[in-house]
This record gives sequence, structure tokens and C-alpha cells, in this order.
Amino acid sequence: MAMAAGSQTDLHAASPRMRMPKLLRAAWLAMLGMSAFFVALTLSYFARDRLSINWLSPHLAAILSANTALLLASSLALVRGRLFLRANHIQATLRWLMIAFGFGLAFLVGQAYAWRTLIAAGVYINDRPNSAFFYLVTAFHAVHLLAGLALLAWPLTAALRGRLRPERPLPMDVAAVVWHLLDFTWMYVYLALMLYR
Repeated sequence: MAMAAGSQTDLHAASPRMRMPKLLRAAWLAMLGMSAFFVALTLSYFARDRLSINWLSPHLAAILSANTALLLASSLALVRGRLFLRANHIQATLRWLMIAFGFGLAFLVGQAYAWRTLIAAGVYINDRPNSAFFYLVTAFHAVHLLAGLALLAWPLTAALRGRLRPERPLPMDVAAVVWHLLDFTWMYVYLALMLYR
């Protein structure tokens, strides 16, 4: 009986550590809401009857593909950084965080180049439903990505100050949830653009 009571006490003592922190839970909920928003945008885009076809040039498609590769590389670098954090290799964690951040910035620069390419071709937001959708969805994603970069700066600055530790991975965990879901959301948008152009 004493043994059962002791094991029950141990279970209660361990349960707070096993629960997901509130900030991490909030990040998941916020990102799921953001993903639902992008799904709703693309579904309304698909539902329109008179879309102009062949509006996305091969050059613009190549830019978007390169940008997608940059964002995927950023996510992979973040995964690598998390692995090094778990192994308590803080310098390697810092290096991979910087790489992830750099690829994220490069993605935004690439998106600005995609917009510039469309404008140079004389395609504006009010020209046709396709271009309006493109500008709208990529602008919303860019704003979310800026917020993701700000969040990614949290574990990055913590690592620079020597405050990021494997026993306190919350900054890295929250940034990773947001960043990877932004990546998956972009993949969804990218496929929608490529398959329905």
C-alpha cells in the first residue's frame, strides 16, 4: 500500500514536467489558426470560376522554387540546431541557428524579387484574380515569416549570451514549432500556385 502511494506521489511530481508548457501550446494553436487561414484563402481562390490560366511565367516559377528550397534548408538547419542543443553542443547550435535565420532572410529577399519580377512584367494586384491571390497570399506569408524570424531570434540571442541550455529548450521549441509550420504552410501555398496556374 505504501509502495502504491509512493508511486502515485512520483506520478504527480513528474506530471507538470510532462505537460506541454503554455507558451508552446499557444504557439501550436496560433500556427494552426494561421494555417487554417491560408487553407481558406486557397480554397476561395480555387472556387472562383473565371481564372486566367498560364499567368505564372516559367521565370517566376523558378524564383518560387528557389525560394522554397531556401525555406526548406532553413527548417533543416533548425532541426540540426535542435539536435546539437540536445547533445549540449552550444556552439554548433548557435552556428545552425544562424544558418536557419540567414536562409529565412534569403527567402524574404527572394519573395521581394518575385514581386519585382511580376511588377516588371506589368502584372499588378488588381489585374486578375490570379495575381491578386499571389500578392495577397505571399504578402500575408511574408508578414508571418517576419514574426517567425523575430521568434527565431529568441533562441539565437539566448545562445549568443550563453543562456540556451538543453535542460531549458523552450525558446528553441517554440521557435521550431512556428518555423516548421510556416514552412509547411508555404509548401501548401507553393503547390497551390504551381498546380493551379
